[in-house]
Amino acid sequence: MQNELIWEHPEDSDFPRTLVERGLDLKGKARFFFYASVTIAVISMVWVVMLSIRIMQLSRTDPTVPSYYATIAMICIAISLVSLHHFYKVFADRRAYFKQIEIKDGSVSFLEITREGRREWQEKLRKFETISLRHYTYRKLDSWYIAIVHADNTRSFPIFAPKEADREAPEEAKRQILARMGSLFSPFKLVTSYEKKAEKEEQS
Repeated sequence: MQNELIWEHPEDSDFPRTLVERGLDLKGKARFFFYASVTIAVISMVWVVMLSIRIMQLSRTDPTVPSYYATIAMICIAISLVSLHHFYKVFADRRAYFKQIEIKDGSVSFLEITREGRREWQEKLRKFETISLRHYTYRKLDSWYIAIVHADNTRSFPIFAPKEADREAPEEAKRQILARMGSLFSPFKLVTSYEKKAEKEEQS
């Protein structure tokens, strides 16, 4: 079972390990299709605005153009402009996003940058509480992840997330991954816990 989170570490050691995430870290075909789709979407919305403006002009000079076309054109312009604004905001947010987590010398260094600002902290691993496997539902799809849990929930972070094909892995396979993650951090005295879908935490 592969980890969707790409941790970098030396070949001969588990530590130090670093996780770097960028909002638009796309490569190969994914990068091409993303930017191609973005270009097509933006051109389409701009074209709708221009066409709607032209229809409004014609409605004033050409009596054969129904008057309600102007109303429809204004609605199309409003929807297109709102969509363009929202699209730009999402795109700018994702482009600005950067996160780096480094686990080194028994400590965690966390850095997250967004358009709203910068969040940064450091903490000793011994101050974390557990390595916990948790289930969740997103858009009616069940999935799970393994996290290092801190008493301050803002300092908890995932260390393992399954790829899409493994989201419905059997319980035994999940427990094996949890045990592997637990053994990785056992020198720091972190215990493991398994949270079933219908339960809270079950200490192991």
